[in-house]
Amino acid sequence: MTEKSGAERRTKVVTRTGDKGETSLGRGIRVPKCSPRVEAYGTVDEANSVIGVLRTTLLDNHEMNEALRRIQIDLFNIGADLSMPGDIGEKLRITDEPMLRLEDELDILNGTLPRLANFILPTGVRPAASYAHLARTVVRRAERRCVELTLQEGDDVNPEIVRYLNRLADYLFILSRYLNDEGTHDDVWAPRGAR
Repeated sequence: MTEKSGAERRTKVVTRTGDKGETSLGRGIRVPKCSPRVEAYGTVDEANSVIGVLRTTLLDNHEMNEALRRIQIDLFNIGADLSMPGDIGEKLRITDEPMLRLEDELDILNGTLPRLANFILPTGVRPAASYAHLARTVVRRAERRCVELTLQEGDDVNPEIVRYLNRLADYLFILSRYLNDEGTHDDVWAPRGAR
């Protein structure tokens, strides 16, 4: 048995199969890169990347970094779920377990914050708080894309995906407040700029 060279072991990234604007779903079906399904899992991937940037600002907070890492894994699992519609992808379907975990973590974080009486501006005294707001907005867009896909394809979209994304956006909002010195530095919005 001969050992493969480094070049043979590497995954081929440049395949040229997408040069005409198509891509393959997990089961090999070719679809346009702008299809609602690709748009949905592509936006989930985008949200995952923003959360990755958020993690780089929290390297000194092991517990928070690990919580966000679990979320990134959840989002990869959602992407796999979305890329394999139909019975063939049944084993990839996410359950309610990740969403329930998020709810528990959200409740713990929210319990440390002062009551919010008004909207807040999406900013922060720390970069991490601002990145959490950015991640929240991308997750909301991913949620909208998945709702749109559900309206078009119905039963071929796991309803747990939208539930999870909805809860994740809530979690990121609470996290942004927590990262703003536990809500003490929220920049509160007032109508017409009056404060």
